[in-house]
Amino acid sequence: MDISMHANVTCFDGVVGKSTHIIVDLVKEEVSHFVVKTDHHSQQFVVPIEKVKDSDRMVILLDCRKEDVYQFLPFKETHFKGYDAYEGEPPAPAPGIAASYTLYQPYRASESGTHSPTNNDSLTELAVNKGAKVLATDGEVGKIDEFLINPDTHQITHLILRQHNIFGRWIVTIPVSDIEQVDMDSVQLKLDKAAIKELPSVALKPFSWEVL
Repeated sequence: MDISMHANVTCFDGVVGKSTHIIVDLVKEEVSHFVVKTDHHSQQFVVPIEKVKDSDRMVILLDCRKEDVYQFLPFKETHFKGYDAYEGEPPAPAPGIAASYTLYQPYRASESGTHSPTNNDSLTELAVNKGAKVLATDGEVGKIDEFLINPDTHQITHLILRQHNIFGRWIVTIPVSDIEQVDMDSVQLKLDKAAIKELPSVALKPFSWEVL
């Protein structure tokens, strides 16, 4: 499937906009979404790759109507990782796609396999963004840098805090079972800062091109 940049994105009822970015899932090692900048007030939306019915270098045809596109998640570049956000740089984007147009979902698996949460499973279904504030019972402890996921289900099992938090450059992995409340921009924990510091770390599985 050829997902080109700046191609016309067309629905059953006409052209909805143009493609601006591709989004790569580095755990599955495949394109998972692309971004369309619509003609409707220049809004941008994240479109699942499954919605693409056909495509070539000039046109991407979606299996939906324009009004359906407006219901997808709004695109915010800060919710993803850019090509230059990793040490060692991730794999080169698809042929013909400039690195600046390629974004990466902030997911990774653990070194020892999957880690399923012990409770609050429903929290793994909620949308939480990279960069969301993480709040302990006694104040903010940092922001989400990545998510640890079950690679079979793609459910979030842990939040990963890395740098720019109370622990300096330490990597902290917080199980979703320790989450009290969550929305797209903040996560409230059941733990205080002292308890977070005592959490056991989960070994993160590095990508083949990455040095942690």
